[in-house]
Order: sequence, then C-alpha cells, then structure tokens
Amino acid sequence: MSQDSPGAFSHPKPFYLLFAVEMWERFGYYGMQALLVLFMVKKLGFSDDLAENTFSAFAALVYAFICLGGYIGDKVLGNRRTMFLGALVLAVGYGLLGLDCERYLYPALGIIIAGNGLFKANPSALVSKLYDKEDPRVDGAFTLYYMAINIGSFVAMTMCPMVEKAYGWDAAFMTCFAGMVVAIVNYAVFHRVLSPVGSEADFRPMTITNLGFAVLCAAAIAGSSTLLLTHLVVTHDLLYLALVVVAGLYIREIYRAEAHEKANLIICLILMGEAVVFFALYQQMPTSLNLFALRNVHPSVFGIPIEPASFQALNPLWIMIASPVLAVVYGRLGRAGKDFSLPGKFACGMMMCCASFLTLALVAKYFADSQGYVSGNWLVISYAFQSIGELLVSGLGLAMVARLAPERAMGFMMGAWFMFQSVAMVLGGYIATLASVPEGGIPATRSIDLYGGLFMNIGLVTGVLGLVMLGFVPVLKKYIR
Repeated sequence: MSQDSPGAFSHPKPFYLLFAVEMWERFGYYGMQALLVLFMVKKLGFSDDLAENTFSAFAALVYAFICLGGYIGDKVLGNRRTMFLGALVLAVGYGLLGLDCERYLYPALGIIIAGNGLFKANPSALVSKLYDKEDPRVDGAFTLYYMAINIGSFVAMTMCPMVEKAYGWDAAFMTCFAGMVVAIVNYAVFHRVLSPVGSEADFRPMTITNLGFAVLCAAAIAGSSTLLLTHLVVTHDLLYLALVVVAGLYIREIYRAEAHEKANLIICLILMGEAVVFFALYQQMPTSLNLFALRNVHPSVFGIPIEPASFQALNPLWIMIASPVLAVVYGRLGRAGKDFSLPGKFACGMMMCCASFLTLALVAKYFADSQGYVSGNWLVISYAFQSIGELLVSGLGLAMVARLAPERAMGFMMGAWFMFQSVAMVLGGYIATLASVPEGGIPATRSIDLYGGLFMNIGLVTGVLGLVMLGFVPVLKKYIR
C-alpha cells in the first residue's frame, strides 16, 4: 500500500493504531497467562500434570480457532469489524474471570478462546496490507509490531502478580479486563485511520446475516471450549483432527495456486513445521519454567525482589530491547541487499532456544546452592537467548506469511500459522509434564534435578534440530529466489 519515506521507524499511520490496539489486547492476555498455572496449582489445588495440561489445552484452543477468525475477517465481516467484535468478546471473558475466578474459570476461559479466535489473525492481516510484497520495511514492521505485543505483556506480567499478592486473584484478573477496555476505547476513538485498509468484506455493507453468523460462531466456540477444557483427552484428539483439516485446506491452496506461487507456499509450510518445534518449547515459559521459578529460583533479579510469576516478564523485556535493534539491522541489510534469508533466521532462532535451555540445565547442575535454589540472575541470561530466538521465529513468522502468501488467502494463511502453533501448545504441555512434581510436593533439592534433566534434554534435541535446519538453509533460499 504505502511507500512513505524509507527507514526502520517510518510506517503508515494505520500501523501505529494497530500497534496500540495489539499492545493493550496482549496486556489482558499475558496478564492472565502469567497467573493461570499458578492459580490452578496454588489456589485450586490442581496437580502439576492437570494444571499444565489444562493450560496447554486452553492455549491450543486459543490458537486453533484463529483460522476461523481469519476466514470471517477475509470473507464475512472484514478484518476491521472482526477484530473489534473479538475485542468485545475478550472483554466479557476477562470481566467474568475478574468477578469470580474460582466459580467462572471454565466459562471465562471459553469466552476468551472465542474472542481471541475472532481477534488474533485480523490485526496481523491488516498490517500486511499496509506494505507491498517487496517493501524492505516489512520485516522491520512486523518486528516492531511484535514489540507492541511485548510491551503489553511486560507491563501485565510485572503488574498482575503484584496486584494478586496485594489484593487477591479476582483483582489481578480484573486488571486484565481493564487493559482490554483500553484497547476497545483506543480503536473506537481512532478507527477512521484504518478506513482505507481492510479485506474486501470491509468495504461491503455489513448485513445482519453476516454479523449473526460471526456471533453464532463465537457462541459455539465459547460453549464447546468450556466443555472441552474439562475433557482434555478429547480436546487433544480434536485439535489433531483440526490440524489435519487445515493442512488439507493448505494443500488445496497449493494445488490451486499459480505456478509462481507454489514454491513460496511450500517453503511457508516447511517453515511452519519448524516453528512447531520452537513453540512447543516456548510453551515452557508459562508451565515448567513458571513452576521452576516458583520452586527453585531465588525471587529477585540483581537484588530487586520480584514475584515468581514475574520472571516471565523477562521475555517481553528482552524483546523490547532487541526489537528496535533488529528492525534497524533488517532495514540496513535489506537496503544493502545483504539481509539474512527467512530460513536462516528461523534456524538461528532455534539455536538461540537451544542455548537458553542448556544454560538453565548447566546452572541447575553446577550452580544450585545446598538448598536446591539458583539465582534469578541466571534466568535473565536464559530469557535473553529465548527472546532473541522468539524474534527470529515468531516475530518473523507473520512477516513470512505476509511475504510468501497470496493476497487472496492472507487471512487463512495467518490462521494456518496460528493453527500450527495450536498443536505446538499441546506438545509443549506434554513436554512440561515430564518434569511434573508429584502431588504432595518434593524438596527443592530433588525438584532442581527434575527440572535440570528436562532442560538438558530440551537443549540437546533443539540443538540437533537447529543444526539440521541450518544445513537446509541454502536449499530453501534457492527455492525462495
């Protein structure tokens, strides 16, 4: 769309509205995520296995329905309207959770799943429509957009555990609702900035039939998700089935594509498969890493006391630091024609993830004190590696879809990207349970060995996969060209 003046921080005006809306929406989501596993373990008395699997099923369903939201945004309501409807549904879910988190846990999570399904793919699709395919600002734009997510999550992950400690669980979850309200007000005030941007459906009059279809879908998702969260085995089976369906639709898209589009779609599919591995490990942050911080980490960073759940805020903090640096680097390398390829960035991201978990494994083995605790400063280093890897994989995943996908199927492709992440969440939950502490608890001197063994295995497997990915970079680069 736009070809404003070049530069890493020069972007069309609609970009900044989408940046703000995404930031506040993510404030609500990540504030809840920081607390959810600990809430289930500490307040509801769930076992590690049940809490981690419940959270992973929730996270998987959150991503699973994004594909449907992308379709509604592309074909039914339009990206802008679907995004706004999703924001309203999310606000209802967070509000219900804040009213009485024990009583309304499952219905609130079901509504949040529905709202996120409507919302999530559409801001990304709108950002992609602001740039031409070959615009050198695309990688930088999505890196900065990813920073918006992490500004919101950093503030929420820092604030919500503090609110919980001072005022209780309900107040902490109600804080997430407040963030969602800010996102809605932001869009309501400045929505005209986005009027030139959208899918074809955005520029057609909205009908009661189309709105009713979207609302009915949201209600069906909320109701079914509420039920599925209490039947985890069935949930996992249905998610695998959904992946098969989406993969079939993806293959049909490849079959129907023009000759010059087929190679890009195939490359996109391969990189999505690589990203599944990364996101299964990313899922450790709110699950095994969260419980590791609770049980085996001194709750301070450089002498500053923090809540165990707030260690997760190191992830968005590092991303906020690294995002503008990488945006500038991408811009300069792009203008010089020397930018790293997407397959190369994905492979490097996997190696960063390997370094993150090997760091924790070695610290658990060699630097734990006699009581089984390690310094919180080590998590600063581990999260730095993980966050840079996240920027290279997740932060550029959206840019990959924007660059490689045909315009006519942009919403579906964004949804497919998130569907692959959904299955990764299930796998991540399974991985986390490999270090579950038995019911009744064990001493920190034993749990440190349990978590250290898990992190070592993750690091070694990830390292091997990263090296394999690096070996295939030249081949993938050739086909992209």
